[in-house]
Amino acid sequence: MNLNVSWIRSRNALSLLRERLTPKLVEHKQKLSRSSSAVFVPFCHREDQLNLLFTKRTETLNSHSGQISFPGGRCEEGETARETSIREMEEEIGVSPSQVWGNLSRPVVSLKLQNVYACVGYIGHFEDLRMKLSPTEVSHVFTVPVEDLVHSRFEKTYQNQRSRRQWEMLADRVDSEFDDQQDRAENIRRISQITEYTMPVFPSPIDTDPDIWGMTAVMTDRLLYTAFRINGYKKHTFTPSVS
Repeated sequence: MNLNVSWIRSRNALSLLRERLTPKLVEHKQKLSRSSSAVFVPFCHREDQLNLLFTKRTETLNSHSGQISFPGGRCEEGETARETSIREMEEEIGVSPSQVWGNLSRPVVSLKLQNVYACVGYIGHFEDLRMKLSPTEVSHVFTVPVEDLVHSRFEKTYQNQRSRRQWEMLADRVDSEFDDQQDRAENIRRISQITEYTMPVFPSPIDTDPDIWGMTAVMTDRLLYTAFRINGYKKHTFTPSVS
């Protein structure tokens, strides 16, 4: 996208970004069960530019091994999304946030049909962070300037590997692109016929790393849309192909 987002390089970019994001963020105060997860979406400064920090998961993890993610993990019984995301970030990279702005209004539903909440905030200047990476969970971290993320998103097509039963469960938990007036049975029938779909993807700045995709890319896209839609940023639209 060729957008003019020069304000993100200004001296007061952090306060401007926070002003744009916080009205759309919420505080999920409910206590969650271990079936839910939460991540922390950490903005930081690096070389005087606002960046997002990402982690690469180790290859030895049982799930999502080797993928790019935000710090986060499974909720402990009775934790809030904020408590989980901060605890997990401290465990994974040894960093606590200096500012917590709120949560994305809706959780992202994983392929395992688990709610994943995203808590958003600021962790300071990258050069000043004294990170201590968990050797079993995090291979390394990297940052991407927010301005680069705005301009670099592309779409990728994926094959639908969900079963009909999974679509039945999913239909009750996430928004679809179909009209609200349609009854649940018709909605399930239509979305279960999807053979492939497109999702947002962001390139990693490290050639040997995979792209930023999946839930991490969806969360990134939602945040960028909230912050930059006034500048013309278009949120990715779910575009399925049906059989």
